[in-house]
Amino acid sequence: MISKETTLTTGQIATCWNDFEKIITQKLNKETKDFFNIPVSVIVKRKSNNQPVDQLLIENIAMNKEGSEIWLECIVNDIQMVEKEPKVKKHLDESEKKFEKLADDLDRKIENNGKV
Repeated sequence: MISKETTLTTGQIATCWNDFEKIITQKLNKETKDFFNIPVSVIVKRKSNNQPVDQLLIENIAMNKEGSEIWLECIVNDIQMVEKEPKVKKHLDESEKKFEKLADDLDRKIENNGKV
């Protein structure tokens, strides 16, 4: 899935990472190993007012075959998200349909070519 939204580059993330490590080790006087044990999550914000909607734990980090994109895979607690923001159900349903179609297309391609 290719997003048309602007996103951070790995260089920008690495720069932030280095800054955070310096804060932990130099300003807060903690050991480097403490920094590398800090859990990371993704905060989902509403675009209209920049308010947090959900916090997602990162389950996996993946890269496409060409090496041109890296993404974080997160599990969404859609029941909890819909309870907090009922309008989000429509978007989740549309995303699920798109994913199911992609999975079906992939299954058909595998069956037709006999390759995995």
